[in-house]
Amino acid sequence: MMLYAFYALLFTSICGYAFFHGRFLKTPITRTSIALVIAHPDDEVMFFGPTLAELTRSEHGNVVRVLCLSSGNHDNLGEIRKKELVASCRAFGIRESHVTILERDDLKDGPKVLWDPSLVGDQMNLFAKKHGIETIITFDEKGVSGHRNHIACYVGLTYFIQTFKAHTPVKTCYVLKSISLLRKYISLLDLPFTMVMTEALMPLFSQYLGLGGAAPLAGGSNSNSNPGSLRPLELLFVSSPKAIAQAKGAMEKHESQMVWFRKLYVIFSRYMSVNELRRVM
Repeated sequence: MMLYAFYALLFTSICGYAFFHGRFLKTPITRTSIALVIAHPDDEVMFFGPTLAELTRSEHGNVVRVLCLSSGNHDNLGEIRKKELVASCRAFGIRESHVTILERDDLKDGPKVLWDPSLVGDQMNLFAKKHGIETIITFDEKGVSGHRNHIACYVGLTYFIQTFKAHTPVKTCYVLKSISLLRKYISLLDLPFTMVMTEALMPLFSQYLGLGGAAPLAGGSNSNSNPGSLRPLELLFVSSPKAIAQAKGAMEKHESQMVWFRKLYVIFSRYMSVNELRRVM
């Protein structure tokens, strides 16, 4: 019985992947300025690889920048990791001038270090104003891995929204949805669960069933007067084989971090091939 269940899961995953990997899901984020806010070098590919692979495609016309809040210097490898981040971003077509890495005593890397939300929010605000950012993407309240620095990105984003919403060029903010440990390490076999649980597919199903278009705006109705209002509540990015290879190539740039368990992560992590983003603004 367990074997049949596994085969059913495998078959459903293959069918789901064949259907979703960029063929029918077209990103609604185009021709805009995007900031990916991360805590450490390697976060951009370990967790946001599918998102970067999609949003940096030339036909979308986006300008993607990365704001890294620390150099990841917990093991005194900060200078090496900064260079690795630049190389990794280059693999996604993001040039070095679009990568900003902060080096502050009050934003030190560490699993037990609590960052001040107001400081993180202030850095987001300064970065958004300087570069005319219209969309911010970062971690959610669980930080995917539970790392306190990841969670601080979300708490800082919350502060940013509450404090600067009326005075910022940012129109939309998305966070990467955390999932259970079991789902996290079954790679593309998680697709059937994603298909059942995500709201990102509702606009697609509505379109095919003739029920309407875009998903409703969080906190309001869709309106053409607000360019951000047509952005859906959730986004789903499922990488093509080419995009998966691109993410793996980017991860290999982080040579200092490629210990045995991260090599296994690259093989089994669902975040190397599937991203769900939830809109919070």
